[in-house]
This record gives sequence, structure tokens and C-alpha cells, in this order.
Amino acid sequence: MIGLVLTLLSIAGAWLATRRSLGHGLGAVLLVGYFYGILRARFPDGFSHFMFDGAVAGLYLALLLRRKRKLRYGHDGQVLRLWVRVLMVWPLFTMVLSPLFDSQHFFIQLVGLRVAILLLPLIAIGAQLTEEEVDSLGEWVLWLNLVAFLFALLELRLGVEAFFPQNAVTYLLYLSNDVGAERALRIPAIFNTGHAYGGTMLLSLPLLVRRWQRRPASRVLTAVALVATLLGLFLCAARSPVVQLVGIVGLLLLVVGLSWRMLASIGALAVVVGFIVLSNPRFQRFLTLEDTDYVTERVSWSVNTSMLEVLTQYPLGNGLGSAGGTSIPFFLMDLAKPQHGLENEFGRIAMEQGIIGLVLWVLFVGWLFTRLPPRRKGGSLVAERMMWASVLVMWGTAIIGTGLLSSIPGTALLLLWMGIVVGTRRPAPAARAVAVKPSPPAPSGRLESQRA
Repeated sequence: MIGLVLTLLSIAGAWLATRRSLGHGLGAVLLVGYFYGILRARFPDGFSHFMFDGAVAGLYLALLLRRKRKLRYGHDGQVLRLWVRVLMVWPLFTMVLSPLFDSQHFFIQLVGLRVAILLLPLIAIGAQLTEEEVDSLGEWVLWLNLVAFLFALLELRLGVEAFFPQNAVTYLLYLSNDVGAERALRIPAIFNTGHAYGGTMLLSLPLLVRRWQRRPASRVLTAVALVATLLGLFLCAARSPVVQLVGIVGLLLLVVGLSWRMLASIGALAVVVGFIVLSNPRFQRFLTLEDTDYVTERVSWSVNTSMLEVLTQYPLGNGLGSAGGTSIPFFLMDLAKPQHGLENEFGRIAMEQGIIGLVLWVLFVGWLFTRLPPRRKGGSLVAERMMWASVLVMWGTAIIGTGLLSSIPGTALLLLWMGIVVGTRRPAPAARAVAVKPSPPAPSGRLESQRA
């Protein structure tokens, strides 16, 4: 029953916040997404599974009911909206075809719509965000990251068990006991897994970099949040976010000419974070990447012939929810058929949506690759190009893991960045013509005196 109350509060909260501003509405959605893992673990009554879905629905409802604002989307914006429609329609078509295959139960396919469709409108929403709305979202993320890091420190001190009871919801969390010689659990903070924690921290970095540039008066607070965010990325004990961070920074250095002041700030941040990471073994699971044989085996396992087998055996896909990566509620497990385990997000898309769905996503991501955010007045070039780099690195590393489109709330941030990248290219608002009121003619007597 508590789960139902939390879901209703999520809907109402996101709706009310969105009525205030779109930036606050997205912040409210992230608030629910951040606490989704720990609340669902403590109140596993079934309804809590839909808290985040409810918050997203509240956001969409508020946007549908409020007056539409006039925006100049430009050519790229119109193409983006078309892409979103196509990517949303095709999964519905696969549901129509699903009776022809050995697909999942209809209810399981409905759950699969969360991954396939529910969050995709966030791409279009991201493309229409104003600078003020992105700033508001950045404030939400700053405080949420600090709260998450506080919980992570408490779990490091008191143990994960003090916050996450063992039940059907936390089954996977308690399987991840592979940190250090003592086989400690990965730190999830307030998320459902350590991977979700690390991935969200990674994707939130562009907003903090943006705040650093646009709010010089509060850079100390932003620096504290940046340190906490980066430490959380290591503390979660997931290795993928560390690899992705290196890729994002490397790509960013190629597309942005950073000033010496910015480079010095990055260097100071790296020294502080590096000192703490190297002083505590709980932050060092990423060092297992030095085992090149293991890394090679892990990558080949993800990008092996199973991808080709999926494309040949299921050219039209096998229906939504048929691949590993779709989170099925424990109360629907009796209806679910065994999922195909694929450690590859592109393989998951191919399994569920077939060759056509895979090609659509590959073409869309390739199109985004050519949309490098330009320099523009009032923008934040470093943060915007960091969003672009984050999108490309996350999709580039999707060949070695699933969950890119099902992580809560990391997927929401990723999709927003995909929209913002294109939104930076929209035309500037047209200048309003100011009507000049003609001055009254001077009196004839005064005019003659002036001539004289």
C-alpha cells in the first residue's frame, strides 16, 4: 500500500513541479529516480515498481495540459522529432507481430515498453529546454548528488545491509559481492545497483561543469559536488563508468580548446580525487582492468557470435521483454519466459525489435554524432560538448553491456543530453520588432524661430 502512495505522490509531485517550470519538473523526475532503488527495496509491494514511471507520466501530463510555447526548432530539431516518432512507432509494430513468434506474455511486453518507448519523448523535451531550465535542472542534480554521496559514505561505514534489506527486489544487488579480498558488496548509495549509481554520477557531470562556468560565485559548492560525484563513480565499484569517464574526457579534449585556467582546475580536481581513491582499496576495483586477458575475454564475450545468431534467428525480433536488460517486476515473474542473456545493448535491441529496430537506432546515433554543439551566445560550450561526448561514449561502449536504455534514472539523463545536443543548434529567437511612436510635429511658430 505504501508503494501505491509513493507512486501517486510521484505523479502529483512531477505534475506540480512541471507546472512551475520544465526544469523543476525534470528535477522532480530525477528526485524520484534517485531514490527509486532504496524506496523500492524497502517497500517491495509491487506498486513501488512504477514510482519512476508515475513521475514521468506526471511530467508528460503537465506538458500536455499547459499552453505550448512557440519555438523555432530549425531543420535539425524537426528531423529529431521525426526520429523520435519513428523509434516509438516501431516497437508498437513489433507487438502486433509478436503472436507470430515465441514471444513474452502481453503483460511482460507492456513492461518492455518502458525501455522501448516510455522515456523517448525526453529526447524531444531536451531539445526545447531553455538556458534557465537547464540551470534549474543543474541545481537539482547538485544537491541530489551530494545526498547520494552521503548515503554511500554511510553504507561504506555501516554496511549496505543497514539500508537495503534482502528480498526479491535486491536479489541482484546482493549477488554483486566482488569488491576486494573480503568480497564486499558494491555500494549502490540510494540506487538499485552500484552500476546505476556510477552511471548516473557519470552522466550528471556535464551539468556540474556547466554550473561551474555559469555560477562563479558558488564555485566552492560546485567543486565539492564535483569531488563527491567523481568519488561516487569510483566507490560504486563498477568498472564501466571509469572507462567511460576516460573516454569522455579524451574526446572532450579533442573537440574543445580548454583554457589554462580550466586545465588547472581539472588537474586540481584530479589530484584531490586521485589521492582519496588511491588511499582506500574500496575505491580501487577498476584496477582489475589491468588484467588484459580478462578484459579481452570480457569484450569478446559481449561482442561474440551471439549477435549474429540473434540477427539470423530473429530477423524481425522476438518481442519486447525477451532479452536480458528489461527489468521484470517480481510479481509478474510467473508470466515471464526465460530471457535471452545478452551482454550487448545493440544485441538486446536486435532481439526485441529485429534488424529494422537495430538499424534505426544505429542510424539515429550516427546522425547525432554529426551534430557537434556549436559556439553560441549564452551557451556553455564545454558542458554542451561534454554532453555530446557522453552520448557517443555511452553508445560506443554499449557493445559490452546492457542497461543503457533501462537504467533509472541514468537513461533519462542520457536521453535529455541527446536532445540538448540537437537543441543547441536551433535558431536564435526572432527579435521582436519595436514599434516606434512618431513624435508630434513641432508648432509652426517654434519651427520658424528655430530656422531664424
